Amino acid sequence: MIQLFHPLLTLIATASDSLLAKYVLYLKNENRILRDRIPGEIHTKPHERAQLLKYGKPLGTAINELITIVTPGTFHRWVREEKRSRKKKLIGRSGKSAVLRELVLKIARETGFGYTRILGELRKLGISRICRQTVKNIVKEAGIEPSPKRSTGTWDQFLKTHSKTLWACDFFTKRAVTPRGLVDLYVLVFMHLETREVFVTPSTRSPASA
Repeated sequence: MIQLFHPLLTLIATASDSLLAKYVLYLKNENRILRDRIPGEIHTKPHERAQLLKYGKPLGTAINELITIVTPGTFHRWVREEKRSRKKKLIGRSGKSAVLRELVLKIARETGFGYTRILGELRKLGISRICRQTVKNIVKEAGIEPSPKRSTGTWDQFLKTHSKTLWACDFFTKRAVTPRGLVDLYVLVFMHLETREVFVTPSTRSPASA
């Protein structure tokens, strides 16, 4: 038959306050006897320290009289280290949140994208721990108008905003005289809008060929 409850738990659950105090006193002395038989310092593992902290902190100063596996000073040092660790994590999260906020605002200001599209750009950058509502909150708190109101600019304004990433493209033909007669040559031209730099492909008589 499977034993669902440890006998000690059954005793504790059914004991009166006075009897429970006797159980604690016995276990306390038994632990001290066992501790005296173990030479040297006991090195606890991280998960063991976590268990001791979980059940020891609610006891307050009473832990000073109960703990035997390490000294009370060591236990209280663990408590301080745990608090510092949590504080560092909070600071780290705060720093990451500030960087993420600036990135959202940068995309919103420079592209005029809406909330969903901003979220899509963040996903492309590998940032997944943010939702559309958070993006919306960040943009609204910064006083930036929603995308429908930000998209009423002229075509010229749009081109200026995106000139760094836009290219103009044209495909034309030119009839040339060759030893074999007249042939149509096809040329593809690209121009970067911001720098006006032009790239011209070699002419070809077969534009559909690989």
